[in-house]
Amino acid sequence: MRLSPEERVRRARSVRLHVIAALFTLLVLIAANALFSSRYPWWLWVLMAWMPLIAGHAAWSMGLFERRTLDRNKEGS
Repeated sequence: MRLSPEERVRRARSVRLHVIAALFTLLVLIAANALFSSRYPWWLWVLMAWMPLIAGHAAWSMGLFERRTLDRNKEGS
């Protein structure tokens, strides 16, 4: 299944918003970590948890999880 150009743009925009939200949240958490408990960088746990989610979202936006259907008429079966 091929994605339409409109669908690709919509999916890319959603990934971009996800990355922006993650970066903004991480900046706030880094600032809070620096203010309250600068000895231990606990915001790294949030980063490590969020990165696979963003990677999965990016893979979805590229259509890597879409099932490919075989057209049996083209195969000659």
